[in-house]
Amino acid sequence: MTRSAHGRDLAIDALRGLAIWSMVSLHFADGTWAAEPTHLFPYMDGMSAFVLLSGLVLGIVHQRWISRFSLRYSVDRLIRRIAVLYVCQAAIGLAAVVAAQAFTRREFRRVSLLPYPDDVGEKIRWALGLRYLPSGGNILLLYLILMIIALAVIPILMRRWWPLVVVGSIGLYVVSQTSTAGWMVVTSFPGGLEVQNWAAWQVLFVVALVIGWHWDRLRVPERVDAALPVLVAVSLAVGLTVRDVIRSKSVVRHSGWLIDKVDLGVVRVIVAFLVVTTLYGVFRAVLRWTRRDVLRPLVSTGARSLDSYVIQALALLAVPAVLVARPWSPSTAMTVAVAVFATCWLWAEARSRFRIDKLHRLPMQMVQAGAAGIQRAGRAQR
Repeated sequence: MTRSAHGRDLAIDALRGLAIWSMVSLHFADGTWAAEPTHLFPYMDGMSAFVLLSGLVLGIVHQRWISRFSLRYSVDRLIRRIAVLYVCQAAIGLAAVVAAQAFTRREFRRVSLLPYPDDVGEKIRWALGLRYLPSGGNILLLYLILMIIALAVIPILMRRWWPLVVVGSIGLYVVSQTSTAGWMVVTSFPGGLEVQNWAAWQVLFVVALVIGWHWDRLRVPERVDAALPVLVAVSLAVGLTVRDVIRSKSVVRHSGWLIDKVDLGVVRVIVAFLVVTTLYGVFRAVLRWTRRDVLRPLVSTGARSLDSYVIQALALLAVPAVLVARPWSPSTAMTVAVAVFATCWLWAEARSRFRIDKLHRLPMQMVQAGAAGIQRAGRAQR
């Protein structure tokens, strides 16, 4: 079974869940065997998969919404999503301001890669302005920027001008590689570390969005199934080539621009599309020939990937502040990583079990559930 009862593509959800585990294992247990499986392929990581899959899902979903409802409906949902992303990223920044009180200056700098909030008011303003981005919790600003780009792209796709979108995206990517400007770069704080060049990262998101837009018409899943043996062979060949050639000392000294993460070197772009496509085919095969529960932790977590990202970002601050101070031993790091991912999974399962579709409706649902319980108790007493 490759689709849920609600029509979700379970293989895509499993991929998103794998991207979350990749980020969790890297942020909490880097250098341990827990992080190795999702970082074996050179220059492929959870962030690349997260951005690419976000664009892909956006294209699939919004094309269907426009066909079923209208462009206005699609734009309204996009604007709501942008608002949610702002709230989530601002909350992570504010959490960093609060968590700093539990650390020394040096500890806070090591954990968050941010300046200690001597002037708390200033740092709160930075957080609300999305300019106070702790390490491991800075992707959502990039995601927000990409969603704003989608507001312009989707009406163009609706007019079937997708070649213009692809050419424009690739053109902006080329510009970002040849002459990076300050307005292209996201920094962790004013004057701080460069964390992403959004003008480069948009190529993963926008091209994937275009693919998602044509997902049903081109029957992409069936094409991936048919090409899976070739995809696996090509992925292995590319992985070995990148490892033995591009990573070699004689080449890597002169080819940093090919593999840079902040500016998303072209090798990372190629590898991301290749690996995600191949793993999508592999997960479809697994889901067809086994029970869904085999991939359930990944599928459930991936279905709530935004929630999961926020949970791990907050845990990066809360765990060392409240539970176990860093640095961690390998065993502690792996235990924490597994516990954080388990929390993401349990939260996703709880939302599904209690049908919590929108978090802002949760308080009312709790009130309604409590009222229903009181009514049942009253009837039982009668």
